[in-house]
Amino acid sequence: MKSCIIALVGVGALCLLVSAAAPGRCDEAASVAAGLDSWQVGYEIYQVRSGDTVENIAARFGVEAARLRAVNRLDESAQLAPGQSLAIVLPGRPRVKREPEPAAAPADSIAEQPQLTTFAPRYAVVQKACAITNACPPARGDVLWQCDAGTRVLANSQQGDYLGVMMLGGATGWLPAAAASLTDDAVTPSELEQMMRGGGCADVVQDALCYLGTPYHYGGKLPRDVDCSLLVQTVFARRGLRLPRTAAEQCEIGTPVNSCDLQPGDRLYFINRSGRINHTALYIGNAQFVHASSNRGCVAIDSLQDPHYAARFYGARRL
Repeated sequence: MKSCIIALVGVGALCLLVSAAAPGRCDEAASVAAGLDSWQVGYEIYQVRSGDTVENIAARFGVEAARLRAVNRLDESAQLAPGQSLAIVLPGRPRVKREPEPAAAPADSIAEQPQLTTFAPRYAVVQKACAITNACPPARGDVLWQCDAGTRVLANSQQGDYLGVMMLGGATGWLPAAAASLTDDAVTPSELEQMMRGGGCADVVQDALCYLGTPYHYGGKLPRDVDCSLLVQTVFARRGLRLPRTAAEQCEIGTPVNSCDLQPGDRLYFINRSGRINHTALYIGNAQFVHASSNRGCVAIDSLQDPHYAARFYGARRL
């Protein structure tokens, strides 16, 4: 099972709530469960690897070891086994309290629901910040993702004043039609099938390309400057996919990809002269990649056929 399983075609995130049963119990489970009632949280499922401990997994995800044990009902003596799945509850923010649901209106006073129109999947560009919900208004739905201007989503329907956005797994999210503009950039059935399998992340690449020319600075902070791992972390985070901060840590996340099977959005990793992973990039296609380059001093495009990068290429990973 992949470490990051939260995804939306084009943008955003769905939290998959999974209970990972394991031997042992923890008295903190009740307090954690209570906390989930008042906090909006994200979940990831991590597959234990050889040598992993509760402590180093917790450190990797930035959570408390005690909280990790509580969620997975592990006591202090519980041993982790390679291949075991753990639920990682990520830090959240206070849940916004909703007003009580209004009383149902008489049947004869309910306005007729706007007609649903479907069309071949094509991209829409978000023009102003808006929310994607899991129900089309006036139905009350939960917010799945906050979209920034410039985000591309894959739309295939419209109902009244709202666009239907395709999501991984076949679900539909809804955003205000006035907040986005439909393009003529259609998606072929084969491309759609690939997206629904999770293969290829062209939108991630396009997002990264928006940073071309941004100054390079180790340990950078956007929007002023950026380093290689921050660039990769940022464009995936906008789609609800959480990656660690450093290139070496990021390389541990995802499925290894053969260099002959690279797809746009695959993460590339490079080693230094000491054989340590110290650089990451995003594959574009045709042997090219975009990255925050210390050599060039900014975000730029380079080629895997360049002898410098060909000699240091370590491998690729896909979420």
